Amino acid sequence: MKNRMFTPLNRQRLLWAAVCGLLAVVAVLLFVAWRGSLAVPPEDPLLVRRAVLDALAWPVPAVLALELALAFGFGALVGLAVPPMEGPGTAVAARTAAHLLCSSALFAGVCWICGLPPANWQGLLLLLGIYWLMYLVVWLLRYLRWRAELDAIRRALGLARPAAGGVWQARLLKPYLLLAGALELLLPLLLRLLDPPDVPGLTQLFYPYLLLPFFCLAVGWSAGRRFGVALLLPVACGVLTLPCVFLVYNYTALFQAGAAFVFTLAGNLLGALVRRVRRHSCGET
Repeated sequence: MKNRMFTPLNRQRLLWAAVCGLLAVVAVLLFVAWRGSLAVPPEDPLLVRRAVLDALAWPVPAVLALELALAFGFGALVGLAVPPMEGPGTAVAARTAAHLLCSSALFAGVCWICGLPPANWQGLLLLLGIYWLMYLVVWLLRYLRWRAELDAIRRALGLARPAAGGVWQARLLKPYLLLAGALELLLPLLLRLLDPPDVPGLTQLFYPYLLLPFFCLAVGWSAGRRFGVALLLPVACGVLTLPCVFLVYNYTALFQAGAAFVFTLAGNLLGALVRRVRRHSCGET
């Protein structure tokens, strides 16, 4: 039993979970310190929120320990996420639902202790909705990665034709282009409907400065891991932002096209580099 639990693959997953947990701890501490420094007057101590201290009425070390535990737990749980297609369909659905539920609870705790959501349930649902949207995108990209590995096994067994290459391939990038189109053409319009008219935070802040860079980086990374350098993808991601720039925003939002191109290209090049390093380490050409 012990030997099965501590296989090389499981040890690698546990190590990755620990690394993600530590990165989440550092990110939360930096964010809380930054938020505290913006308060007037600046909050002291900076590593915990004054509002959280007042709400819990705990000593500072206890609140800091809770903050670190929530951050590490959320990061580790995200790092423990396994490929979604391992096992039968019912097992995949149950594991995904349990992982989403637990990670959402920890995410809500991290947001609260960082002082992120407003003092109402709508603010918390907004943050959870953004997290669920990111979760869905990552899940779909991991599904495409799993399909790529399955296609590679079929090609190795002579059951499928070799995949076409090239930096401008379009047919192979079709799933990524469709996903980018849905996110960049439809999501801003949906957020515009959900935005309050007086404070359009979803379209003015969350989408251009958080969601769009994250989506473009993730899509570029996944495509790079699967196909290598694919220059068509960053060009398409940049062009696809233009309709909503003029429908939802105005000419001052043209920077979104450049941001989409840069983040997609960066993710694609990083993914292609990791792909090349792994293929080289496995002795492939």
